[in-house]
This record gives sequence, C-alpha cells and structure tokens, in this order.
Amino acid sequence: MKKTILIIGTAMLFIAGSTMFSACGNSETKHNEEMSHDENMEMTDEHAEHAHYQCPMKCEGEKTYEEPGTCPVCEMDLKEIEK
Repeated sequence: MKKTILIIGTAMLFIAGSTMFSACGNSETKHNEEMSHDENMEMTDEHAEHAHYQCPMKCEGEKTYEEPGTCPVCEMDLKEIEK
C-alpha cells in the first residue's frame, strides 16, 4: 500500500514538474524565435547576394553556383564556400 502511494506521488510530482518546466520554456522560446526571425530574414537577404556554393567532392572542379542545390554529377548537397 505504501509503495503504491509512493509511486503515485512520485508520478504526480514528475508530471507537475515537467508541465511547469515546459510551460515556462515555451513562452520565452517563442518570444526569442519571433525576435530573431526578423533579424535572420535581413541577414539571409544580404547573405544570399554574396553566397556561393560548390560540390564538396569538387566533381566539376572549381565550378560554383549562386544558389544552394545538389551537384548534377554526384547529387550531393552543395556546400557554401567562402571567398
């Protein structure tokens, strides 16, 4: 009987604690995501103008692309390169 009460009590504390923990994190996380979303959009627009992509296996030598995608030879994802 005592073991059952202990198990139920522990389960209730766990549920209450995890509910409170997840509820606190969601509002703050959502606020941070909204704030950084606008900043990321501005940075992405500026970054996209200057970004170049290349196959990591260099199947086509030093050929670069202005947009992300896949390599037409090996079909790997193109990786962003720095100039």
